[in-house]
Amino acid sequence: MDFSSALDIPIDDQEQPVVLPRGTYTWQITKVPTQTTSKSGEWEIIEFPIVPVAADADVDPDELEEFGNLAGGANRLSFMFPLAEDRENDRKKTMKRLNKFLTQTLGQEAGAGVTTKELMANSVSQQFLAVAEWAEYEGEPVVNVKNYAPLD
Repeated sequence: MDFSSALDIPIDDQEQPVVLPRGTYTWQITKVPTQTTSKSGEWEIIEFPIVPVAADADVDPDELEEFGNLAGGANRLSFMFPLAEDRENDRKKTMKRLNKFLTQTLGQEAGAGVTTKELMANSVSQQFLAVAEWAEYEGEPVVNVKNYAPLD
């Protein structure tokens, strides 16, 4: 079906999309992470665009077949950096989590003088394990990526 034909289907007759099945996947970072400021101006947000490339044994094979191409499970990992002056310790926590992800989860070397920015730029195409969990947002299922770990 083409897009023009899909636009002619009554809203009541449109089917819900299938959600990436719950479970553990190997994820790959697809692009250089982005850095944006929230609409409120309270946060600086680093987002790593990711896509699942392989499913582990805990993913239901029938649900995975129904879902189709894993590329349809594209998602993102976000790190929120508070900008308020009184949130210094929270900024330190964010940097600690971000650097731990880059070095321990992705296995990048952080030798003398290496910056977080350099590690982020080198993260493209790197892979890690993480769990896809379901949550609900405005009555619709969404997939959250949690519990990331190195591939080993």
